[in-house]
Amino acid sequence: MNTTRKGRFYGIGTGPGDPKLLTLRAAEILRRVDVIFAAAARDKQSFSGGVITALGGCTAARRSLPFTMAQKMADRRRQWLKNAEAVVCELEQGRDCAFVTIGDPLLYSTFTYLAREVEARLPGVEIETVPGIMAFQDLAARFNLPTVEDRESLMIIPAWGRDERFREKLACADTVVLMKTSADRDGLLAELEAAGFNGEIIYGARLGQEGEKLCRGRDEIAASEEQYLSLMIAKRNPERMAGDREKD
Repeated sequence: MNTTRKGRFYGIGTGPGDPKLLTLRAAEILRRVDVIFAAAARDKQSFSGGVITALGGCTAARRSLPFTMAQKMADRRRQWLKNAEAVVCELEQGRDCAFVTIGDPLLYSTFTYLAREVEARLPGVEIETVPGIMAFQDLAARFNLPTVEDRESLMIIPAWGRDERFREKLACADTVVLMKTSADRDGLLAELEAAGFNGEIIYGARLGQEGEKLCRGRDEIAASEEQYLSLMIAKRNPERMAGDREKD
């Protein structure tokens, strides 16, 4: 019987980009694990890896894992499997490992795919997720904008691949968070207006990082340069929302 201790695997949310928004729990774990994995960002340091460098006190070995956004799911899965094997190899040696990701590990994150494959290859492995502050929380805080109040609803929607389902989702919420708004931002602004989101609207790109951009209002947003790591928060016309409440 093999009684060798297996390492524990952590999914660490590093927040939107500012190292000061890393949680105390995340910092504690990152300073004591043996290996820290991060998604590769082509030839540059990953965004989450930059947060770890700024944190200081981390003695862990640093490893980069390439992920692909290939159209074919089979190609993506092959890369997930390869990355999982790299993590499992360390865990089987008894090394505690962390995978760091911007935002939260369970919200549109590569960690979810990686964790499933690690667990499939190493049944019984201990996996702990440490939540991170999400970009939309940081963006709302910059403008002191309440995302929802009273009985209002909030919906988080990926901005890529707009279709009828996208419009159906817009129709259901009082406040929407649109993630990764770099593609056809003018089109997104038009979609929001058509769906009745004529209240407050704010935009942020590269939050907490070099080149950060914050905008408020449609004209200012439309005039700013498009960025990959960007998002918008939009609220419905407050008069319409008040009218809906009066009908109840």
